[in-house]
Amino acid sequence: MRQRLLAGRFRRFSTTWAPQTNDEARVLICLWNRPARIHDILTMLDGQEFAAGVRLYLWNNKREHLRTYRKAIAEFAPVGSLRGVELAQSPYNVGSIGRFYWARLIARRYPGGPVIILDDDQDVESTFVDRAIGSYDPQSVTAWWAWTIVGDRYWERREAGPHDVVDHIGPGGSVMPSTIFADDSFFTGIPDRFGLLDDIWLSYFAKTHGLSLAKLDLRIEFVMDETNQFHGQIDIKPAFYDYLYNNAEA
Repeated sequence: MRQRLLAGRFRRFSTTWAPQTNDEARVLICLWNRPARIHDILTMLDGQEFAAGVRLYLWNNKREHLRTYRKAIAEFAPVGSLRGVELAQSPYNVGSIGRFYWARLIARRYPGGPVIILDDDQDVESTFVDRAIGSYDPQSVTAWWAWTIVGDRYWERREAGPHDVVDHIGPGGSVMPSTIFADDSFFTGIPDRFGLLDDIWLSYFAKTHGLSLAKLDLRIEFVMDETNQFHGQIDIKPAFYDYLYNNAEA
C-alpha cells in the first residue's frame, strides 16, 4: 500500500473554481477528527490576502467523514483567494504524514516550489499565506512552532525567536520546499512505531538532508484543544527523539 501512496495512486476528488497557475500558493492540511472545522477552513483560506490565489490540498484520514467534507466543498462559494480544493481519501489512518504524499505529488507537478502546511485546528490571520510565501527559503523548513533544544532530551527546550537557532519544528504553520518529499526515504525511513510523529521526523530528516530549520514569525491560534492528539503523545515523543538523537532502542 505504501508504494501506491508513493506513486500518487490514492483516491482523490478535485473541485476547481479557477485554473491552476505556477505562482498560486499550495496549502496542505490533514483532516482527522474535526469535521465541524471544514467550513471555517475553507472560509479562512478564501479570505487570504494573496493576489496569486490559494489552492487547498486536504488529506482525510477518517473515511466516515468523507461525505461531510465533499458536501461542504461542493456547497462552498468562494469570493476571494481560494481557487480550488483537492481532497484525498486515505486508505487507512496514516497520520498527518499523509499530507506529505500531496507534497510529493506537487513536487512532481511544480518542481522547486514551496508548500505551506497547516493543521486543521489552527486559525490564521488573513495575511498568513502572503507572509509565509514571503518568508520562504528553499534551503529551509520555516515554521511557526519552533524550538531550541537546550539539553539532550526532547522536553529540554525553549520556544525559539525569529533569530534563534532552531532545533525542532512542528509542521502546522510552516513553509518549505516540496522537493524534500521527493525522497522515498522520508516515508519509508520512519519506524512504524513512531509513524504518527511527523514533527520529530521532519525536523530530523530536514537537518540530515541539508536543510536548516527557522522560525516563522507570525500569529497562529489553536482551536478545539480537547481533540488534540498531542495529549496522548507525551511519552512517545521523547522516546522517538532519543531513538533518533541518542541511539536509544526503538
